[in-house]
Amino acid sequence: MSYPRDSIDPNRYTADPNEDPDTPFRNLDTAPTTLPVATTERLPDSWNDVVDADLLTADEVVERQRQRFGGVKIGSAFFGWLIAVGVVMIVTGVIAIVAVALGFDVTQSPRAMASDIPLDADTVTWTGVGALMLLLFAAFYCGGYVAGRMARFNGIVQGLAVWGWALVVAIAAAIMSVLLGMQNDVLGYADAFPRLPVADGVMTIALITAAVLVAVATLGGAMLGGVIGVRYHRRVDRFGLEG
Repeated sequence: MSYPRDSIDPNRYTADPNEDPDTPFRNLDTAPTTLPVATTERLPDSWNDVVDADLLTADEVVERQRQRFGGVKIGSAFFGWLIAVGVVMIVTGVIAIVAVALGFDVTQSPRAMASDIPLDADTVTWTGVGALMLLLFAAFYCGGYVAGRMARFNGIVQGLAVWGWALVVAIAAAIMSVLLGMQNDVLGYADAFPRLPVADGVMTIALITAAVLVAVATLGGAMLGGVIGVRYHRRVDRFGLEG
């Protein structure tokens, strides 16, 4: 909307140019003052204990995990035993292939094969025993390592469980052979292997000693493999928690 120029009173809006422009505002009432008011409520005191101020160390975290997920793992030990058996079979197959490549007849009895080697019987026998102990140790080391990697905790216990599976299977196989009437055949096969030159009176002691050596080699290898297997997880835990 517009107004004619002559309709505006020029004296109504006049102002003294020398007057302080703040003068009209000095007579106004000041605004009331108020105290600051919190817009959020204070947290309950019971919440103070929810978060622990102390940070957990890497060892404490691993210990909590071990208490929750530790202990013997039957499934991991079973797969470890399968690996041990597989290693024995694979190495035995490789040895047989090498023997065939060298001209040995692997279909004949071990005693006949020993006669083809240009070494005396004692050397062949002790070499075979040492190779067998080394093979069993390496096989059960691999089995214990697999069980330890799968279970993540208690490597010694996992290795012992792998050895326990081997013992259970051996006992079950012996029982089955007795029930099926195969014990005579087993003894017949055992007679074909080269024996140590000892008298029949001390053969029982020799067999017990051999059984002890086999038990020590397999148990030691499985437990050592389990310990090495879980060390991988400890390295991962330290890297993730400590950086």
